[in-house]
Amino acid sequence: MYRLILIVLFAYGTCEHTSRRRAVPVIYLRGSHYEVGHDVGRTFSSVIKDFIATYANLRDFEKEYKTDTGKQAYEKTLTNMKQRYPWYLKEMQGVADGADVPFYQLFLLQMDDIIGTINDNHIPRNDTGGCSSIGINTPTDAILAHTEDAFSETLNHFYIMSAHIIPTQEDKDLGAVEERFASLCYAGHMPGYTMGYNGNGLVFSINTLSPMILKPGNTPRTFITRALLTAKSLEDAERILLDQGLGAANGCSVNMIWTEGDGTRSLYNVEMAPDLTGDKSLLNIKKFENDVTIHTNKYLRLQLKEVDGPIIDSSNARLDAIYKHPKPKTREDLQNILSDTSRQDFQVFAEQEESIIKTIAAGIFDLGEKTWNIYINKPNASEPVAILPIIFTNLGK
Repeated sequence: MYRLILIVLFAYGTCEHTSRRRAVPVIYLRGSHYEVGHDVGRTFSSVIKDFIATYANLRDFEKEYKTDTGKQAYEKTLTNMKQRYPWYLKEMQGVADGADVPFYQLFLLQMDDIIGTINDNHIPRNDTGGCSSIGINTPTDAILAHTEDAFSETLNHFYIMSAHIIPTQEDKDLGAVEERFASLCYAGHMPGYTMGYNGNGLVFSINTLSPMILKPGNTPRTFITRALLTAKSLEDAERILLDQGLGAANGCSVNMIWTEGDGTRSLYNVEMAPDLTGDKSLLNIKKFENDVTIHTNKYLRLQLKEVDGPIIDSSNARLDAIYKHPKPKTREDLQNILSDTSRQDFQVFAEQEESIIKTIAAGIFDLGEKTWNIYINKPNASEPVAILPIIFTNLGK
């Protein structure tokens, strides 16, 4: 098995640990799930270890993990993922071995609010969030724009995986398929739960959503969006998101542009939530024809109880700021919207020093140019730090 690893590092800003570094590490990989994970872990060991040591939410997850309820939720989720996605667990084990960090910490990162709220799911949660996504699909342009917002510890703790995964025969027999994709990854996290594309014609971005009631033991959204990188069509993506037999344990929004073999493009938004009475995810899929999709971190169509607090306040504020702009028609319009800092409370491009949530990067997928432009600073006032080609390897096959 051959594996190719190439890291591309772009110009840095200051050397201060907490400053915004103008760098986008990119790693190109080829191999089995474990091999790819191991090379990611080995290459970014120091970044992963530093993130694990400084990420305050992980300390909360570990605290809950030590309780009886938390341990039960962890073990039930792990058991179900061993049955549903064993090859992704091998990928995570590869990262853990390569970076020399405990596997359980990486799995807790994937569980996120499922474990973080396991002992207080009955009281209002004080979730926070910040990603904003805007997509347009017109006769002249198909563009998806996204701010990747995360807890401030995540700043400078991310990288991009561009991977060709060739599953082992054992994993093929269990259901794994060959994959070609590129995805931004938080340190130690699986690819998929941010923004990226695959070789089958899909580009997408994710917005965290926070249903009030979660389903410990069901499939974490990060596993579902990891599997989304394998999707071959909208129907296939719907099957993955539906996750028949278990269903999502927590929630998110998926913004997608699909390109067909004949060049036809379609724009969608999907809202996903746990089905509290069934064994599948709740989904609402909407197609946007010659229109704009805008999504932040609140449900716009699915009717369910979600949390109160900063994640909703921030979403409302960012939607208000976005809708004050003229309806976007061009890439320049989208760059201006992503760069909006007009509000004092919550910003579309969150760069306030005191903010808990910060924009760690912004991405613009331009399907006309077939490029993924990644910005560290405001897109309307800076050059992209990295420009990656969008390669749809499998179209027409």
